Amino acid sequence: MKHLPLLLCLLCASRIFSQNTPTKPDTLRAEEAVRIALENNYDIRLSRTDAEIARLNNTRANAGMLPTVTLNAGENVSVNAFQYQKFFDGRSNENYGVLANTLSANIQLAWTLFDGRRMQITKKRLEELERLGTLNLQATVQNTTSSVLQAYYAIVQSRLQEHALEEVIALNEERLRIAQARLAAGFAAQTDALQAQIDLNQRRSDLLTQQNATAAAKRSLNRLLVRPADTAFEIDENVQNVYNPDRNTLSQKILSQNPTLLTLQKNADVSALIVEENRTLNKPRIVGNGQFNAQRADNGAGILLNNTQTGIAAGVTLSVPLYTGGNIRRQVETAQLAAQQALLQTDAQRLALETDLDNQLTFYQTQQQILALESDNVRIARENLNVSTERFRVGTTNGLEIQTAQNTLEQALVRRNLVLFNLKTAEIRLRLLAGEL
Repeated sequence: MKHLPLLLCLLCASRIFSQNTPTKPDTLRAEEAVRIALENNYDIRLSRTDAEIARLNNTRANAGMLPTVTLNAGENVSVNAFQYQKFFDGRSNENYGVLANTLSANIQLAWTLFDGRRMQITKKRLEELERLGTLNLQATVQNTTSSVLQAYYAIVQSRLQEHALEEVIALNEERLRIAQARLAAGFAAQTDALQAQIDLNQRRSDLLTQQNATAAAKRSLNRLLVRPADTAFEIDENVQNVYNPDRNTLSQKILSQNPTLLTLQKNADVSALIVEENRTLNKPRIVGNGQFNAQRADNGAGILLNNTQTGIAAGVTLSVPLYTGGNIRRQVETAQLAAQQALLQTDAQRLALETDLDNQLTFYQTQQQILALESDNVRIARENLNVSTERFRVGTTNGLEIQTAQNTLEQALVRRNLVLFNLKTAEIRLRLLAGEL
């Protein structure tokens, strides 16, 4: 029991320390960022809504293939202030304030029986528009995934630059300590220490600038994920480059999976159907109609006190456009030009994708070669800096040599990090071209 007060004090202290210690943000991985974007991104939600609208519009009724039934009902009440009637047999009838009431109702049916197959073509066009909505959604998903991944690896690249600057700062601090020690011992001029301090301050300034760039990159990613801009998170800084693209495989996937190309091809199909629709405008149109009527009339005076009628009517209406001033021909020709334009856009996009594929493949392969060179440069620069640091420590060289060695290492680190980012960006673009995201 004598240790109980001590235990309570330690427990309170640990709670206070845990409350004051900031919690480390969770690590956001690339796959998780993509998942969040697919759930929340505004572009995807808007495209998903467009696809749903196209699905709802794809009905037989919207194509005009089903009948329309309408119910009409009405009642008319009239009051005649004075009414005088004289009959053939000489009798007469004189009334004041005569009330008359007429109640009528009918159900009308109209059904297009034939319109030159326009209904069937319209239904097919609506089906293609539904598929187009799905393709547009897929394209939006792919493009958003690409944007999220590029934003994510931009943060990774910025963090790698921070680590490079932190490494250079540590080396500059060591250089400053050596220069100050040599100055205190009278073995070196004051300029070495001053230049070391200037370089250290410059690198610390560069680190602050890079940290601000990282924060801005994180805000950009949060915007794509539809999260508050200040949402804190860490990222996985391990960049793996195991992608091994094959041109033939990618070329085939572009033709069969690229969302942009598939969307343009579907647009061309829709344009061709619009041409067929317009060609049916000069065809006869037959509409069947039917009607059921019911009417009752009540009179306050006259020969008939009330009159009730019910009956059915049916008929067929034939419409044949004889002259439209060339409007139908104009609509057909305009639709044909739009269809040709859609085909040209598809061909142009196919050529552009093939060109982009070759450019991205060449860029990716070149960056792989550069990565090997820059990784070797980093290794050599570190070794060279170690040698220069020891030479500077023992006084066999001046501060200019170690400054040059430090700058060489910093530039090599920056170039290597940029190549890592370029490789990942090229991989994302190649996967986007092949519709693999």
